[in-house]
Amino acid sequence: MRRSRSALNKVLRPALGRAFVRIKGGNREPSWILWEILLPMIMIASVIWAYEHLGAPSIFKGFVILGGAMMSYWYNVLWGMGRTLYWEKETGNLELFLLSDSRLPGLLLGMALGGMFNTSIRSIAVIIMGVYLFNAEFNVSALPLALLIFFLTLISLYGLGMGLSGLHIVYGRMGVRINEALDEPIMFLSGQYYPISAFPTLLQYAAGLIPLAVGLDGVRRALLLGEGLETLYIHLIILAVATVAFYLIGMKMLNSLVERGRRDGRLILRWM
Repeated sequence: MRRSRSALNKVLRPALGRAFVRIKGGNREPSWILWEILLPMIMIASVIWAYEHLGAPSIFKGFVILGGAMMSYWYNVLWGMGRTLYWEKETGNLELFLLSDSRLPGLLLGMALGGMFNTSIRSIAVIIMGVYLFNAEFNVSALPLALLIFFLTLISLYGLGMGLSGLHIVYGRMGVRINEALDEPIMFLSGQYYPISAFPTLLQYAAGLIPLAVGLDGVRRALLLGEGLETLYIHLIILAVATVAFYLIGMKMLNSLVERGRRDGRLILRWM
C-alpha cells in the first residue's frame, strides 16, 4: 500500500507542478490569449461567409465553429505535447528530471493538463464569439453526451501525444518534420470545416481511425443534429477503445524510445 502510494506521488507531484508552470506561463501575457482567439476566428469567419455565399444551410455555421474550436486541441497535442521532452532537453531540464525520483509520465501528464486548461479557455471563447457573431445554434440539452464524447477524445489524443514526445527526444529536430507531415492530413481527415460524411466511403473508414475525427463528428451530431445515445453509442465505443489503445501504445513507445535514447546517448545531448 505504501509503495503504491509512493509510486503515485512520483507521478502526481511532478504532474501538478508542471501543469502549474504551463498554465502560468501560457497566460502571463494577456495579448497572447487575445491573438490566439482572434486569429482562429479569422479563418472560421472566412469559411462561414463562404458557406453563406454558397447558400449552405445555417447548421454549417455550427460545424465550422466546433471544428475550429476542437482542432486547437490537435495543435496542442502535436506541438505542445509532442515536443515537450525535446524542449526540456534543449533547456537542460530533462537531465535534471531524469536524475530525480519522479517519473516521465508525470511530466507529460502535467503538460497535458496544463495544455488542456489553456486550450479550453481559447476554445470556449471561440465558441462564444462564434455564437454571438454568427448566430449559430446548438442543442444545449445534448451537452452532457457531447462533453462525454469530448473528454474521451481528449484522453485518447493526449495518449497519442505521449508517443510523439518520445519520437522528439530521440530524433530531435527531425520531430518537427514529423509534426508537419501529420498536420495537414489530420486536419483533412478530421473534417475541420465539414462533416466527414461528405467523404467517399474509404476515406470515412480512414477517418474512423483518428480519435479527433470520431470525437468531432460525435460532438457535432449531438449539439447540431440532436442525436442521442441510441445513435452515438458507436462513437463512445470507438473512443473508449482508442483511449485504452493510444494510452498503451503511447506508454510503450515512450518507454522504448527513452531506453533507445539512453543507449544512444541522445537524452541529454543538445542540438540534435
